[in-house]
Amino acid sequence: MADGAEIPLAVRAANDGQTNRERHEKQYQALVELIEPGNIPYIQLGESIEVHLAEVDDADYELTDVILLPDGSYKYKMPDNGSQTVVISGGSGSFELSINPAAFLSSSTSDYEPGATLRGFRLSGMGGGELQDIYFVLRTDAGSVGPSL
Repeated sequence: MADGAEIPLAVRAANDGQTNRERHEKQYQALVELIEPGNIPYIQLGESIEVHLAEVDDADYELTDVILLPDGSYKYKMPDNGSQTVVISGGSGSFELSINPAAFLSSSTSDYEPGATLRGFRLSGMGGGELQDIYFVLRTDAGSVGPSL
């Protein structure tokens, strides 16, 4: 949830036999297919995203994010943006939406327009007694590279 808006997500068991890259990419693609293109939530950089997990009281989840193409597939073959820890306490936690440096790899000026960056996020941790991955996608901005010329 960000700014009061619900963010569509998918929850999957972490071990399903596929390679991590294949599994993650398929989940992002499935989410993008389910959401009407104009309905992928837009969140400004710096906003706080709240995580509410009913079946989890206290846990540490690992958050990773990648840049996606409009169909939900990976835009770049590079690894994700590293990870950060999201602490869930009493079923809730939050993180600040920061810049993903890979957003600056594009040479297309349209990729730097507001809301043009599609990012896939994955929270990994113990939920309901098993290791699970929680996926969601957002539209945001690439970020500021300095004053306009």
